[in-house]
Amino acid sequence: MIAITPAVAPPVRKKNRNRHRKPVRTLRIILPTIAIGTAVAIVGQGAILAMAVKPAGPAAVAPLRMDNPRFTGTLKDGRAFLITATTATRDLNNADQVFLKNPQLTRGYGSDKPTHVVSKDGAYQEEKGSLLLTGDVKIDNGAGYQFASQKALIDTRTGDLVGGAAVEGAGPNNRSTRADSYSVSDKGDRVLFKGRVRTRLTPQQ
Repeated sequence: MIAITPAVAPPVRKKNRNRHRKPVRTLRIILPTIAIGTAVAIVGQGAILAMAVKPAGPAAVAPLRMDNPRFTGTLKDGRAFLITATTATRDLNNADQVFLKNPQLTRGYGSDKPTHVVSKDGAYQEEKGSLLLTGDVKIDNGAGYQFASQKALIDTRTGDLVGGAAVEGAGPNNRSTRADSYSVSDKGDRVLFKGRVRTRLTPQQ
């Protein structure tokens, strides 16, 4: 009689299971590390680009310019004045101030005996009532007197003029005058010279 022994399945070895688990564990460690490294690289690249790009500076603002401007007003004594120029440029740092090229001031505008002051450059402040003329200043008081200087400050509220520079002038009767400074007031009727005043009278022929 032949005895048949049933076949018994060989036991599953634990080593095979461990072999499959090791690659999985390795991937679990490597993948997060790669992700973190990629994120750090992206952030670092963005920071470098941000540092490389310089912020744009403020856009330059062009000053307001006017051609052939006219400024009018009334002096304290009721006379009108007129300021003209070839150009006027607004001061970017002071909205009340304009810079003038070839300005001309007429005091008593429209009257019988206006006075005129001209120069190469000027700065007018309307609210302050100040007109500063510089460069080849020439004054005509409307009564036969003419003066030349390099600086004149006019109060457009009173019409008075103060010259902070040397002056040279001529008037009726062939009279010439030089001084270190001068002032004009009383509608141009009063001219005061100060500092080393020299006057010369030339006899009429």
